[in-house]
Amino acid sequence: MEYLDIEHEGRTLRGVLHLPVGPAAAVPAVALCHGFGGNRAEFGYTFVRLAERLAERGVAAYRFDFAGCGDSDGDFDELTVSDQVAQVGAVLAALAAHPAVDPDRLSLMGMSLGGLTAQLAAARHPVRSLTLWAPAAAAVSMDEEAAKRRADAIAAAGYDDFGGLPVRRPFVDDAATIDAFADAAPYPGPVLLAVGTEDFVLGSELLDRYWGTYGDRLDLHVFDGVGHGFETVAARERLVELSAAFTAQHA
Repeated sequence: MEYLDIEHEGRTLRGVLHLPVGPAAAVPAVALCHGFGGNRAEFGYTFVRLAERLAERGVAAYRFDFAGCGDSDGDFDELTVSDQVAQVGAVLAALAAHPAVDPDRLSLMGMSLGGLTAQLAAARHPVRSLTLWAPAAAAVSMDEEAAKRRADAIAAAGYDDFGGLPVRRPFVDDAATIDAFADAAPYPGPVLLAVGTEDFVLGSELLDRYWGTYGDRLDLHVFDGVGHGFETVAARERLVELSAAFTAQHA
C-alpha cells in the first residue's frame, strides 16, 4: 500500500493505492468512490477489505477521500455531484499515469452517492467495469414532495439536515442539472449492482430505471433483510467477495 495524493482545482485529494504483490508488469486498477459524508475506509472498513481482496486477485485499488471529506482538502459545504464526477476524472488520469498501472484497464466502483458519481463518471471515461453499492440516484431524482421538503429546509435554515450533515443550495442547484440515468447511459460495459431489500435510498422504481439503462449488462444482486449499509457481517462479506470477483473478471 502506498499513499497517493492527487491535485484537483487547487485541492489535494488524499488516498492510498493497494498494489498486488508480484511481478512488476502493469496491472489493472479500480478507483473506489465513498458515499456522502464518508471516507476512503467506508462503512465497516469495507473499502479496505475490498482493496485488499482486489490486490490478492492482481487488481490495484485506489481508496481516496473526496474533497471536503476525510483527509482531503476542501469544504464539505461546497459538495456537488458534478464536482465529485470531475474529481473522479482526475483520479482516473492519475491512475493511468502511475507506472504500476495499465492505463487501458481501469474500472470504477462506488457506494451510495459515490455510486451515483461513479456511474456518471463511467459515461465520460473509458472504464472496463462499474460496480455500484446502493447508488444514490435519488439524490438527483427526488420526488416532488421530498424536493419541496428539502427546499423549505434550506430556505429556513440555509441547509437540509441529512443524517447530521448539511445539504446546501449548491448541491441542490447542481442536482437539477443531472439526469442520473440519461447521463449514465453512454457507458457501454458491464455493471454490478448490489442493493438491500430494506434500502430506503434505492427503491423498486429506481431499480427499474437501472434495468432500463443497462439492460442485460446489469448483474443485479439483492441482499435480503439489510438496508442501505448492508448491516450484517454476512452481507458485507458477500458484498466484498462479489465485487472483487466481478472487477477481477472484467479487468
